[in-house]
Amino acid sequence: MVTQRNIVWIASYPKSGNTWVRFLACNLIFGPQNSAEALNALAPDIHEFGAHRLEAHSGLVKAHFPYSTALPFVERTAAAIYVVRRPEDVLVSNFHYSMRSECKPGASREALDRYVESFVLHRGDPRWIKLGMGSWEDNVRSWLGNRLPFPVLLIKYEDLSEQPKWTAARVAGFLNLNCAEHRIDQAVVESSFDRMREIESTDIREQRIGIFYKPYLRPSIDAGVRFMRQGKVGEGAALLTAQQRRELATAFESLTAQLGYSGHCSDRP
Repeated sequence: MVTQRNIVWIASYPKSGNTWVRFLACNLIFGPQNSAEALNALAPDIHEFGAHRLEAHSGLVKAHFPYSTALPFVERTAAAIYVVRRPEDVLVSNFHYSMRSECKPGASREALDRYVESFVLHRGDPRWIKLGMGSWEDNVRSWLGNRLPFPVLLIKYEDLSEQPKWTAARVAGFLNLNCAEHRIDQAVVESSFDRMREIESTDIREQRIGIFYKPYLRPSIDAGVRFMRQGKVGEGAALLTAQQRRELATAFESLTAQLGYSGHCSDRP
């Protein structure tokens, strides 16, 4: 019996733009999405659902796992979209996410400094390593550094932010979607950062459980902490000290150069 290849991964290291690409892809395929709940039904998160609940699913699946032969549904994989982001922005976004998930809305400079030290030491967030997601470098290299038995589309977070229509057209082409220009324009608007923030506000107000609202996050939510925080390109380098930027640049210099990022963390203000 021939195994049907019917899974398309939207993969990334955490806080690299996975949610943004999921909204974009689902808007392109299915039309405007108005809640995280609807998004998760169309492009489920394997970390929330678990592989056993997705046995009958085909189509898009979110994952933060590195690629390996142990990846769930690896034999059913048809393709993957891999989302990458500059490591300094990944670091700062994960730091604020950790404050949200641990219901610690007060993000002090001292807490950030401790987090930077740990991130550089472990080459990523230790929590994600424990959960099988690997270091930032291991995760990226697993999807991009080897010749995989299926096509992989690389999407940069920076292009999502600065060239959204071009990025949307690349996603549509990769997924073999025959999208008219107005459909691409609509998908860009419906998956913009501002639109996702609107959806988050509605999900919270209506208490729709999903990426943006979970009851245990109520203390952080009430304190004003949000999943869709700022989404800025370059925020990480602006917040880190010169020494921290140098340490991060040294840790990831080889890979950032291979990814085509101009300059290094240490070059930024």
